[in-house]
Amino acid sequence: MPEMIYSSRFAAGETVFRMGDPGRNAYFIESGAVEVSVLRDGAEVVIAKLGVGEIFGEMSMIDDAPRSATVTATEDTEVIVIQRSRFLQPLKSANPMMNLLLRVVLARFRGAQNQLLGMRMKAGEIDTSLEEIRSLAFDRIHAERDMRRGLEAAEFEMHYQPIVALDGGHMGGFEALMRWRKADGSFISPGHFILLAEETGMIVELGRWALEVGLRDQLALARAFGKAFPGKPVPFMSINLSGMQLSELAEIDRLAAIIDKSGVDPAAVKLEITETLMVENPDHAADALKKLKELGVLIAIDDFGTGYSSLSYLHQFPLDTLKIDRVFVNNMDKSENSRRIVHSIVGLALALGMDIVAEGIEEKPQMEALKELGCQYGQGFHMSKPLPLDEALALIDAATVWS
Repeated sequence: MPEMIYSSRFAAGETVFRMGDPGRNAYFIESGAVEVSVLRDGAEVVIAKLGVGEIFGEMSMIDDAPRSATVTATEDTEVIVIQRSRFLQPLKSANPMMNLLLRVVLARFRGAQNQLLGMRMKAGEIDTSLEEIRSLAFDRIHAERDMRRGLEAAEFEMHYQPIVALDGGHMGGFEALMRWRKADGSFISPGHFILLAEETGMIVELGRWALEVGLRDQLALARAFGKAFPGKPVPFMSINLSGMQLSELAEIDRLAAIIDKSGVDPAAVKLEITETLMVENPDHAADALKKLKELGVLIAIDDFGTGYSSLSYLHQFPLDTLKIDRVFVNNMDKSENSRRIVHSIVGLALALGMDIVAEGIEEKPQMEALKELGCQYGQGFHMSKPLPLDEALALIDAATVWS
C-alpha cells in the first residue's frame, strides 16, 4: 500500500498544479515558497504568496472539485503531500451535517471567488458530491427529528431480559433494554437508533427516560417476585449507561435524583458501563464511578473482553459485576480457546470479589458449563428473550425456574 503522506520537491519556477487539474492532494510547505495565480481576462494574476508552514490545495481535496488556481514554486521548495485517500474516509464517517456545512461553506466561497474573477459555472454543471452529502445530512436530520418525536409520543418502550441465578435456576435480575416501535408499526433496530442517539447527544435524554421507566417497572417486578418466590432476594435491575451520560459529573446528580425518586433500593440497581470510558479517561472515570457508588448502586462492566480489556482498571475502580461477552459464551462448545478465555475471566472476577454474568446463553450445555466454572448468573435466549413488562410479570407469576 503506497504512503499516504510523503515529501516532494519542486524547483524554482516549477508548477505544482494548474487551474482545472483534478484536486487529489493537499500540500504543506516545509521549505521554500509558492505563489497562487489565476487567469483574469487572459492574463495571469497572482492572488497569494505562501511560505513555510502554510498549506494549499486543501479545498479541492475536500469538495472534489477541479483546482481553482495554479500554484508555482517561486524558489526551490519542499512540501509534505497529503493524499486525498487519507482524508476521504474520515470525511465520509464524519457527522453528515458537519460535512454538509463544510461543503456549503466551500461552495459559497468558490462562488464568490469565481464572481470576483469574472468566471461563471457552465450551464448544467452540478456538484453531485455536494448533493449526496446534502441528502445524507437531511436524512440524519429527519432521523433525529423522528427520534425526538418518538420519545414525546411514547413510541419507545422497555423490554426486560431475565438474568438467571445459575445455581438455583430462578431469576436473579433483569436487564432493561430499550426498544423503538414507531406509530406506523415499524420496528427500529437498537443497533441503529442507539448509534444515532450517541452521535446526536440524545442518548443522555433517552438514558434518563430508560432509568425512570426501568426503576418504575422494577417495583412491579419485585412485588410479583416476592409473591412467587418468597424468601428469595429481590431481583436487581440492570440498566445501561452511555459514556456520554457520565461525561459530566452533574449528570450523575440527575441520575441520583431519578433513583431517589423511584423508591427502589439502590442496592437493587445495577448500572452497566463499557470498558471504553475507563480506559480512555481513567481519571474522570474514577471520579464518575466514585460518585455513582456513593448512591449505593452496583456497577457492572459490560461486554468484557471485546474492547480494550485493560486488566489494570479491574482493581482501580469500584466494580461489582463483570459481564462476559456473548462472543465467548456462544463459542464455548466450538472453541477450546473460547472456553479457556471464559475460564480465565471467571477466575479473575472471583479473585477480585466480583460476581459474573454470562451473556448470550443459547443452549443448555452452555448454561451447565458456565455453572461448573463458577459463573453465578447468565442470560440469553435459552432462558428467555427480552420481554415487555406484562410478559415478564407473567413469567414470574408462573414461578419459572430454569434447570
